[in-house]
Amino acid sequence: MKPIFVRGVSIQFRLTLAIILSVVLLITNQRLDPIRQSLSSVLSPLQYLANVPGVMLDWSAEAFATRNMLEIQNKELLRQQLVISERLQRFEYVRQENERLRALLGSPVYMDSRKMVAEVMEVASDPFRQFVVLNHGLQTGVYVGQPVVDAKGVVGQVVEVSELTSRVLMVSDTSHGIPVRVTRNDVRAIANGTGDIDQIELRHVAKSTDIIVGDLLVTSGLGNRFPEGYPVARVISVSRDDGQNYAVITAQPLAALDRIRYVLLIWPDETKPFTLPADVQGALENTADKAIVTETKPAISEVNQ
Repeated sequence: MKPIFVRGVSIQFRLTLAIILSVVLLITNQRLDPIRQSLSSVLSPLQYLANVPGVMLDWSAEAFATRNMLEIQNKELLRQQLVISERLQRFEYVRQENERLRALLGSPVYMDSRKMVAEVMEVASDPFRQFVVLNHGLQTGVYVGQPVVDAKGVVGQVVEVSELTSRVLMVSDTSHGIPVRVTRNDVRAIANGTGDIDQIELRHVAKSTDIIVGDLLVTSGLGNRFPEGYPVARVISVSRDDGQNYAVITAQPLAALDRIRYVLLIWPDETKPFTLPADVQGALENTADKAIVTETKPAISEVNQ
């Protein structure tokens, strides 16, 4: 018969061993990054294999779609195309005007950076972490810290890269922060994730700061991580309680974080400055000089009188 009470390893020894192992892991954490990257590269084919049933299901749904469904989708896509085309026409005029103003100021015009469409392969199952896995990695030039957006706004940034896949930390994660500014008055702040996929917050904002419900938050460009001007969130609540040192401001991310399927990888460093041709720039400068002289002549004549 086995004894009822078996003397094992003491609790003090277990605690000491756990503390030693924790310290060792903290010290060697950065040195384990190459090992993690190698393991992720080895497991990437398994992620593709696990994604096969979903791909097959989507293909089956598209293959057996009825004619009526296809006609409805076609009409909706045509409507969206017309709306987007009208917006692009207005934006093209604004872009050309912006280039002329930058040329007058002697500031270079930066063209669009390199972009690539990526597909979401996996969503985090950990309720305390919010990230997705994409089907692009080192082979296509993805790097750690790369910004990721969707059709509506900023999704997050790449935090881990393997040969075939990459992991994106979303803006709603508690460990994520992004510099933003208010489009209405250029007030700058830091937007931090709350752990709620539909909510982020602006921390350490003074109560006197001019931020109201409905303000649009876009990337400010500070930190050289996210390009300037990408939509991030819209303010949904502002609380200025007398018992608190700072205002409590919450916003809702514009990106569809809970149902993203395709995202856009951006390479902001691969932008080339573009300036207008010398003859065009000279003509614009001469036009500006003439306008200044025309405006100053009446003032001189009035003084002489």
